[in-house]
Amino acid sequence: MTPTWEAPIELIAGVHLVGSGRLGLCLSDDHDCNIYLVAAGHDSVLIDAGCGLGTELVLDAIKSAKVPRVSRILLTHAHPDHAAGAAALAVALGAEIWASAPVAAMLESGDDVASGLRTGLLAGTYPEQVRLNPTPIAGILDAGPVKVGDRQIEVLATPGHAAGHLCFRLVTGGAAMVFTGDLVFSRGRVAVLATPDTDLHLLASSLRAVAECWPVVLFPGHCEPVLRGAVRHVQTAVSAFDLEALPESLI
Repeated sequence: MTPTWEAPIELIAGVHLVGSGRLGLCLSDDHDCNIYLVAAGHDSVLIDAGCGLGTELVLDAIKSAKVPRVSRILLTHAHPDHAAGAAALAVALGAEIWASAPVAAMLESGDDVASGLRTGLLAGTYPEQVRLNPTPIAGILDAGPVKVGDRQIEVLATPGHAAGHLCFRLVTGGAAMVFTGDLVFSRGRVAVLATPDTDLHLLASSLRAVAECWPVVLFPGHCEPVLRGAVRHVQTAVSAFDLEALPESLI
């Protein structure tokens, strides 16, 4: 009999992993990114939303976490594995969706070209059931803080992997944790796509900005989190660019 592992997984106090695909811990649909639940005081937020095919599993995990009601879904970028599930989750949770201005424009129009969905469907990256329905965006995320209960999440503009890409920085007990979306992964790996909005110069600049935050913890959009010494992983990617080489690829 094959054992099964149930979400949520509390990674550190107040931060749960409630969804993850085959490039991670396989907690929800295979095509999902890592979906994080951050709880503080009387408020909770989700960071990213998955592709929409594992929504019920994500909702079950959120319920099991026994945290305050989720008020907002904060999106790192518009790629379907991170954002296509946002509309259904928002309705089920009674939550608002917040994103950068470029991502908001893609999602509100259901733009399957700019979001990368059409390319992903043609390449077989996503099954045909994945859809990007027009998604109402309640708030635009600019550089600066977002209040979550008694905590503040700092929004970092980090383009390069995708247009309008954001990272989120949370400081607890003097230690910086960064939710990096698809900017950088453990061991300094990156995901460079053959899409018009992938920009290597911006990717390198964004990696340097995250390294300057001196993160202790890294919560990436795929694969395993880094719970100690995370800045070394980011610096590995920066060092490759300094040598005019590409960092190791995730895929």
